[in-house]
Amino acid sequence: MKKNFIINWSARSHNYSKQEKNAVLDVMTNADPLTQGRYLAKFESDFKKFLKSKGLAFGVTSGASAIEIAAACLDLKPGDEVIIPAHTYCATALPFTRYKAKIVWADIDLETMTISTNHVEKLISKKTKAIVAVHLYGLPSNILELKKIIKNKKILLIEDCAQALGAKINNKKVGNFGDFSIFSFHGQKNISTLGEGGMLVVNNKKYQKYIPGLRHNGHRNFFKKKDYWLPAMVDVCEDIKGITPFNFPMTEVQAAIGSLLIKRVNKLNLKRIKRAEKFIKSMEVYPFLNFQKKIKNHINVYHLLPARLNTINLNFDRNKFIKLISDKYGIKVIVQFYPLYRYDFFRKINNKQKVLKNTDLFFDNMISFPFHEWMSEKDFDYLLKSTHLTFKELLSVK
Repeated sequence: MKKNFIINWSARSHNYSKQEKNAVLDVMTNADPLTQGRYLAKFESDFKKFLKSKGLAFGVTSGASAIEIAAACLDLKPGDEVIIPAHTYCATALPFTRYKAKIVWADIDLETMTISTNHVEKLISKKTKAIVAVHLYGLPSNILELKKIIKNKKILLIEDCAQALGAKINNKKVGNFGDFSIFSFHGQKNISTLGEGGMLVVNNKKYQKYIPGLRHNGHRNFFKKKDYWLPAMVDVCEDIKGITPFNFPMTEVQAAIGSLLIKRVNKLNLKRIKRAEKFIKSMEVYPFLNFQKKIKNHINVYHLLPARLNTINLNFDRNKFIKLISDKYGIKVIVQFYPLYRYDFFRKINNKQKVLKNTDLFFDNMISFPFHEWMSEKDFDYLLKSTHLTFKELLSVK
């Protein structure tokens, strides 16, 4: 296995400005407290303004903790069903297993690589409690159609926007369509608050009051305190019956960086969009290489650059392509998001063997190109050139 790649798969999405670096020192010098203080309040306000959201935003430790809190709010009982696309990162599904809910795997649309609304409509039952719509790879899913499907049904909608910060539908940013919306600021996302971080946006007013306690150990002030020190600093409350509160508050350093990054995320996204469009345009000479389909009035922010190889009539497959481009040209192309129902972990929970035609077909033929924002123009041009050379070599073999 090749270890020294010319273009590696980076776990860092972007670099930080001088202003952002100085913000870390400012917090270290002046912040008191170092968590859940004025910097977090500002970031939550700035984030809400960025989305133009009518909901409330809550900074948390990660996108995974955001969906954990959302799952806790659903009052899930054993046997309740949650519909989740099988092609997504595992954190999308994991929280629901803690409540013994039944995960119902939804297929994807082969052209968009996001959840199939046609399949979801067939999966809905009287036991369906929620649907998780994942805006995967930066492209918004067809969430407007999903909302039509569940209209007048008591089904909650969770938007997984972890990979789609700034993406839009009809000029409206994702995160504004679900009852809950989750965002990730992990190191590989379109903005990163120093490696981890997340945001939970709660648009459904019914659940907004539960989040502060669920996020931070159930803390509440004691009722009618006479003296500030008695009976103690804080009470511990059960916001939702049967749900043990978590400890997921974002730090002040993360929040300070987030407030600055949210101001330039559009610029970072624009660079991604232009590069992706250049790469896709250059690859149009290979009709067997299929990228995410462009959808009218949907803005893709290209968190990643995945594609599906349709090599039925060719003499090579996905694995031959990856092996050649990595061995000969030193480019680390990878595959992502193993179908969740193939994992032993999820099979133990739901042992019925699942086969989703589009999910299997896509994953078994997918490739994902290295696509970090800070990649130099020289490296990007090398990626383009090497991809062409790899295909030409594979096509020339009889």
